[in-house]
Amino acid sequence: MSASLVRRGLQIVDPQYDKPNKRKKKSDVFTLAPQNNKLIKKVRKQGKEFKINLLSTEKKLTVTEARKNNKSKEKLLEENLRKLKRIKKASRVQLDKNLVKQIIDRAVNKRPIRKIKPKTEKKTAFTEEDFKKFEEEYLN
Repeated sequence: MSASLVRRGLQIVDPQYDKPNKRKKKSDVFTLAPQNNKLIKKVRKQGKEFKINLLSTEKKLTVTEARKNNKSKEKLLEENLRKLKRIKKASRVQLDKNLVKQIIDRAVNKRPIRKIKPKTEKKTAFTEEDFKKFEEEYLN
């Protein structure tokens, strides 16, 4: 008799008989702890309640997966240079030559730049002849 026939016979005799699993489940270290000591969070989604083990371990990365995720120093350098070029291109400003000269002068002198106004002669409504006539009249 084969093992499958024996199992079928046991299921007929005992309806609660469960066939034993040939493969052993990978046991977590956390499954050994009693239920009271486990950190479990209850989450509800769409009206159903789920229990999530907060201490469960995540899938471990293999070396090839880690290499795919991690970028080499050269790739990081290339990306950073590309970003800097974009920033430089976007931040170009056309400056007036006079403004650049003033900024450099201020940096060299370490003083604020004072604008020097050109001296203009004061204009009057009177001419030189009018002053001479007034002078003669005043003195005489």
